[in-house]
Amino acid sequence: MSHLWFRQSALAAALFFAPTFCAAQEVFGTLTATIEGTERSWFLTADGEQSQSHGLSIAVANMQSFGLWGQPTADTVAETKDSLLLKFDIMKVGSTTMPLNVSLTYLADGWTSGWLANEEGQTTFTLSTLEAVNGGVLMEGSFASTAYYSDNLVSSQVDPSQTMQIDGSFSATLPEALLQDQ
Repeated sequence: MSHLWFRQSALAAALFFAPTFCAAQEVFGTLTATIEGTERSWFLTADGEQSQSHGLSIAVANMQSFGLWGQPTADTVAETKDSLLLKFDIMKVGSTTMPLNVSLTYLADGWTSGWLANEEGQTTFTLSTLEAVNGGVLMEGSFASTAYYSDNLVSSQVDPSQTMQIDGSFSATLPEALLQDQ
């Protein structure tokens, strides 16, 4: 009987002293797109300063660079498979805001294969909102991309004979923790 009591006490002590993990993950926006006739959403997530999404301000060039990495579920931060990645730069000249270097990547099977639109003219991009708000940067807009299939997204080699239309929108408040100045 004392052996059973010892095992139960040891288990209780181990559980008491074991580290607990608390997820402080947040969803700060979404990417919504129609792929192969089906509309779906991807989640922009962060766990503190850990996120695949980011923003960078380059004061010398009066430019901002953003990467919005849509996760397939609201409870993932660094998933690659079935993720949607929208990257773009914004240059301000006077009161004019110009989007540059827009690219869209649908990582259907992670970096192994998917769809890529990273050449000029492949994506029509509209930024309807970009403003500093308490706690980050609010951004909203839309995109329409003619993406090419790639069986090696890491190399950016594509097959232009295989195309897929990806139309969508985004809305996010990128947290200050994910913004950097250069």
